Amino acid sequence: MDPVAELFPRSGEIASAMITRCAAEIPEYRLLPASVLAGDLVANATAVFELFLTTVAEGRRPTEDELALPIAWGAERARDGLPLEAVLKIYPLAASVAWEQLTGDRAVLGARMLDFLGEVMPRVAEAYLREREDLDWEQREDRQNLAASLLAGRPVRRRELPESYDVVVFHLPALPASAGSRAATDLFRAVRSDVDSQVLVTFKGDGGVLLVPDGVAADAVAARVDEICGRPCTAAAARAETQADIPAAHSEAVEVLTLAENLRRPARLYRLADLAIEYQLARPSPARDALARVLAPLEDHPHLIDALRAFVVSGYNRGEAASALSIHRNTLTYRLGRIHLITGYDATQAADARHLAAAMTAYDIARQNV
Repeated sequence: MDPVAELFPRSGEIASAMITRCAAEIPEYRLLPASVLAGDLVANATAVFELFLTTVAEGRRPTEDELALPIAWGAERARDGLPLEAVLKIYPLAASVAWEQLTGDRAVLGARMLDFLGEVMPRVAEAYLREREDLDWEQREDRQNLAASLLAGRPVRRRELPESYDVVVFHLPALPASAGSRAATDLFRAVRSDVDSQVLVTFKGDGGVLLVPDGVAADAVAARVDEICGRPCTAAAARAETQADIPAAHSEAVEVLTLAENLRRPARLYRLADLAIEYQLARPSPARDALARVLAPLEDHPHLIDALRAFVVSGYNRGEAASALSIHRNTLTYRLGRIHLITGYDATQAADARHLAAAMTAYDIARQNV
């Protein structure tokens, strides 16, 4: 079978497999945001792979215009602080993934693949080095590696480093589809470039991690991230009194962030104390199960559950809750009455309201764990 005809229809799938393999085998790529790995890198790999297949099918070398994408890609990785070795290593690794996918005639494809890599890799290296000359690259790479070492609990011998940090984790706000695949990448880069110079910045999975030293206010840094993103981010912070405490503080912050998002809390910076009750209710126990069962009779009435959630989140403000639901205040009052009738608890009475708020938290957590 013609190798181009075999591989071209699967170019996106193969490119995704390439990036997955590279992220698994090249540690530096695991420091990139998930949005870069699943977005930019897969899109770039798809385009470069399709360019390679096109040149094979047409029996020619790539043109200067066609090489513009991989060249620009090399420059972007310099801005991400990746070492040149990692940038170049992705090409033979990706080629091996494509090779493994081929079941037909490999002879012609193999020779052309080597020719293509010989064309692309020197151009990428040149663009990378040119970009690096324009950046404070060594400091950027050093700071990113330093953050990664502290988060991993590896010893760091730097006398000038502060001992205590606030570890802040955040997720970017949802971006509109019209923003394009590069929007999240650009925001992450802007965060890294624009926050206080004393803050160490890196990425884990789909979120950013900020190591905010003593003397810099974590709330102010989070507010700056919101400004860069143009809207509030959901974030969480935990205190590390010593460098050795940073991994545990990071785990705590991630857990608080996950809890805030699962409970659909408004986007802002949270600490454990802000969600202490919810944090305890998140632990499996007979009490949590009993609370979740309070709302079980409402499962066939999702509009009532939404009404209760809005009422609780608004601080029991009927006008605000009705506005959030886009319903009339009288409609909300009616729905709260129905909740009282079905569950036996009156959300407008202080004692019952506290019980229903706890039940709402337990219910939402239980639903997340299903």
